[in-house]
Amino acid sequence: MRLTPFASLSLSLACASALATPTAPTPAQVTAAIQQFEAERIKQLEQTDPAAAERARSPVVASLVASIKAHAVKGCLPASAGEIVCIVGVRAGLRDGYRALAFRDNPEPWVLVRRETPDVNGPDAAQATAAMREFARAELKKNPAGEHAAELTSMAESLVVKQLNHCGLSRDSGNLGCDAMISVGGAPEKRVTGFAFALEPAGWRFLPRSTD
Repeated sequence: MRLTPFASLSLSLACASALATPTAPTPAQVTAAIQQFEAERIKQLEQTDPAAAERARSPVVASLVASIKAHAVKGCLPASAGEIVCIVGVRAGLRDGYRALAFRDNPEPWVLVRRETPDVNGPDAAQATAAMREFARAELKKNPAGEHAAELTSMAESLVVKQLNHCGLSRDSGNLGCDAMISVGGAPEKRVTGFAFALEPAGWRFLPRSTD
């Protein structure tokens, strides 16, 4: 049986919306992984740079490291071979914000791979399309005769994300803010800004406007 273009698109969107993210560590497990990483780093410094190791053991630095606590985990995404990238909320002293951390994909135990912040790969075009259509369907269900019903119906039935650009992780919310090229109802593509996507266990959820 040959699928029509519309059926093929519907099938691909259904698959995109059903994508599951990797198992995520708990905040306590993230905290433990960070503390273990810092302890291992000091051990390595003892061999390569004893002076730096001594500074890392100073009361001020030790107190700062001990204050690092993860308080939330948005979710995780596959990364390079053997790694996943997780969006986590971390407090360190007076600083509090979301950041991306890379872990080994074997959670026994969770191991932080490196200090440097890895890139966060946002949704692809099909996943973004599925998330935005799902948002429109949910809004229509809440208010099928509302002021924006026609616009939401068109969005739910025919919106297609052609490309996502300039995605960045918000330290305040942990959401990914993006610009997008979209088409609705076969109309010419247009650029929209200020959209955001929240990473959840079932995948990406669309937010109509970034509030960061």
